[in-house]
Amino acid sequence: MTGNKKIEKDAILAKVKSKAGDQARRNAIADDIKAVHSLGYFDDVAVDYESGVLTFSVKERPTIVKIDFEGNDQISNKDLQDVIKLKEYSILDVNKVKEDISLIQKHYEEKGFYLARVSYETKPTAKPDEVELIYRVSDFDKVRIKKITFLNNHSFSDDRLKGVLRNTKEGNFFSWISSSGNFKESAFKQDLQILTYFYLNEGYVKFRYEQPIVTVSEDKKWLFVSIYVDEGQRYNVGEIDFSGDLLYDKKELGEATQMTTGQIFSIQKRNDDIQRLTEKYQDLGYAFVNVNPKMNIHDDSRTVDIRYDFEKGNLTHFGEINVLGNSKTRDKVIRRELRIREGELYNGTRLRVSRERVERLGYFAPGEVVFNSVTRKDKKDVVDIEINVKERSTGTVTVGMGYGSIQKFFLTTQIAEINLFGRGQNLSLAGQYASDRVSRSLSLGFTEPYLFDSLWSAGVDVFLVSFPIPNKYLEFKDGFDFKFGHPLEDDLYVYTTYKFEHLTLDQINYSVDPNLQVGDDVGNMSSVGVSFVRDKRNNRFETSKGNYESVSTELAGVGANKNFAKFIGEGRFYHPITEDLTFRTKLEIGHTLKTTDKNVPPSEKFYLGGPNNLKGYDTFTVSPKDAADIPLGGASELLYIAELEIPLIKEAGVKMVFFYDMGNSYATFHDLVNVTSLKKDVGFGFRWFSPIGPLRFEWGFPIKPVGNEGNVVFNFFIGPPF
Repeated sequence: MTGNKKIEKDAILAKVKSKAGDQARRNAIADDIKAVHSLGYFDDVAVDYESGVLTFSVKERPTIVKIDFEGNDQISNKDLQDVIKLKEYSILDVNKVKEDISLIQKHYEEKGFYLARVSYETKPTAKPDEVELIYRVSDFDKVRIKKITFLNNHSFSDDRLKGVLRNTKEGNFFSWISSSGNFKESAFKQDLQILTYFYLNEGYVKFRYEQPIVTVSEDKKWLFVSIYVDEGQRYNVGEIDFSGDLLYDKKELGEATQMTTGQIFSIQKRNDDIQRLTEKYQDLGYAFVNVNPKMNIHDDSRTVDIRYDFEKGNLTHFGEINVLGNSKTRDKVIRRELRIREGELYNGTRLRVSRERVERLGYFAPGEVVFNSVTRKDKKDVVDIEINVKERSTGTVTVGMGYGSIQKFFLTTQIAEINLFGRGQNLSLAGQYASDRVSRSLSLGFTEPYLFDSLWSAGVDVFLVSFPIPNKYLEFKDGFDFKFGHPLEDDLYVYTTYKFEHLTLDQINYSVDPNLQVGDDVGNMSSVGVSFVRDKRNNRFETSKGNYESVSTELAGVGANKNFAKFIGEGRFYHPITEDLTFRTKLEIGHTLKTTDKNVPPSEKFYLGGPNNLKGYDTFTVSPKDAADIPLGGASELLYIAELEIPLIKEAGVKMVFFYDMGNSYATFHDLVNVTSLKKDVGFGFRWFSPIGPLRFEWGFPIKPVGNEGNVVFNFFIGPPF
């Protein structure tokens, strides 16, 4: 070995397969030359064979002693150094230099500098085996998409198709904050696939597009994107059939599919049907069933026949179940949500339900709960399950400010942790302070969802509240409650609650009413309650689909002098419109009534208005009122909320919300049927999902305000919507 100065001889010879004593063969020597050259350290490799000695002569590439950048006015040297893979004092490899140029180019593109161009040169130094590497950049100014134009689109407007593109958007007012308007070639190619998928979902099975044209304005500040499409005709579903390893009769398989003959063909619905059919076979233990859709397109009738062909494979059992990625959350917290067990026959439905239950915990980032089925090499009929999770912050800080006619300006705050010490326990501390200096509250709560590793849940709350009843007195209330729950089904729970409160009064105002009677308003309140909850939300933190319903009843008077009954029914519904859009609604109805001749305590009545219900009205102002326009609290309530959140700056977590609220608090239950008296408001706001929680800035506009009701109410709140 000759010519090697920096590279050790043994490191080179390790790539040579020819050995002393071998017969010299031309092909073998040629392979050795290629192997040595593949090390990337040499510009030239030659071989000389004389008198039985095989001599390799190499010419080493120079060492890079310095890497520099020139012309990069828009991005710093340090930023570019982090992008490239070559480092100082590594061997100069032209192929790796070209790879770095591609990385720099891509980095500029992601930052919005679509016109940036990168080249390189090497500069000799005083030593012949050392060079300086210089990347030369022509970065120009940031260029954004000015206009996206679709050509030959007859079925859908340009605006509709622009909305389909997920990453490629026209520049707007917020482009300086987000990457909106940036052109990224890789992302644009993905968007073209999404566009194709959109048309296939709408029945255009022969949709095509030509190579898009991207042009630059003369001032090199704007891009214009033109996309020519060939939509073709819309096709309907023709005949649906099944073949292969049929374990069910065709009628039962047909009932499991969503698409039917005569419907507009949809690739998404077809894929959903494949998943449904796959799961039916997996429920019988055939984990690796293959459902192959074979489509026959009829241009004359514009229909698509679909035949699902089944290859059932072998029966499979669950093997080991392993949890990965949970640095904080304990294994048992995840495993107790599973509906599969090691050694059982494979079941697709129970596997899916297990994943949904783990997602619903809210401890992990959305979309970051992945169940992988891994076949054992030694046992093809055993499948190990790997559960990969990515944990998220489960602690929240909620802060809210508002104004009410009773408390005036007030501040509320809550600190909560729903996965305490990784055990799945819930701890919260909440408080409220008002500028009237008398309206205050403090509460501490703890919940153990699996008491002693059983299916029972248990919780305890302690609280202290002071609240002024206008023109009467200041009410003090302290107490505690215990709550126990048990599942009736996977998504249905029953809870029983016992609550005790001690009520005292201060600052009794006899000047307004010398005959004011307060005897019934002091003493103890002891109540028991039962509630039923069905929770089918996909995530407790960032719900995008599913529903939540609860019905509860509370009966007071057990060993105390406060006697009343209270009923509340609530439903929340989440409808995904697109991947980024969710339409959510909430309906709530409540009623409280006295069960003896004693009145219901004012604090147990219903007051509406504020950031969590009627956002166009001041906090606690919507209820029956006395002659002085002071809220008295209602015996019944009806509330409806509808919201639509629209991503505004997706990268920064900023959304715009539009809402409609409707409801009222009534003196009697019979007034609920008087829908003409419902208070209504509309409004909009901005929500920033920040590290400390969702920051909500919302403006509510009451519809037909009366009396002292204003024309607009601004609410600032830190905390999630319903």
